[in-house]
Amino acid sequence: MRITPPTLAGFEVLDTGDPSAIRAYEQAFYRAFEPIRPAGLLRRLWVWDDAAGRIAAPVPYAEQVVYVLRDAGGEVQRGLAVNLALRTVQAARFGFTLPAEPGIAEMLTFFSAGPRDLRGALRFRRACYADLRARGLRYGYGTARRRPLAAYGRFGTEVTQERWLDGEARYLLRFDFTADFSQPRGQGAGG
Repeated sequence: MRITPPTLAGFEVLDTGDPSAIRAYEQAFYRAFEPIRPAGLLRRLWVWDDAAGRIAAPVPYAEQVVYVLRDAGGEVQRGLAVNLALRTVQAARFGFTLPAEPGIAEMLTFFSAGPRDLRGALRFRRACYADLRARGLRYGYGTARRRPLAAYGRFGTEVTQERWLDGEARYLLRFDFTADFSQPRGQGAGG
């Protein structure tokens, strides 16, 4: 079955069998995180190649679906990677376990390597979630530190577990693919 996500210019499901597509995605992933010069836990979560300017998740690409948004010049500006198989669980690196239930996946990364506009991020997320729902998925689980929790919570994400590692709090979040939080909670009609 062919999955057709909502129309969004530049949106695509990455061809994870194409080394040049993977390289462009991993370099955009790196550009999104390199300016904050992460140390500690983020360095343990992902596979960093500073010499090549690339980051990869520890899950084989054959077990992922990777969504990207390209600009008019073809450069990857946003990315969202999802672990569909759950044979290797990235969150386990922080001691988390995912629930054993149907319709779940693991959120490996969500980044913006380009302009940081909330509306654009929401449109991109909506297109990704539509495809994930079409694949029969209901929830995604992913890790985060404390800082973005309030923003995630405004869009319906729930904290399900907490761990302290090396003096840092990490959280396991549940993202609901079936809910449309196109407006933050408390804004717009019905908020």
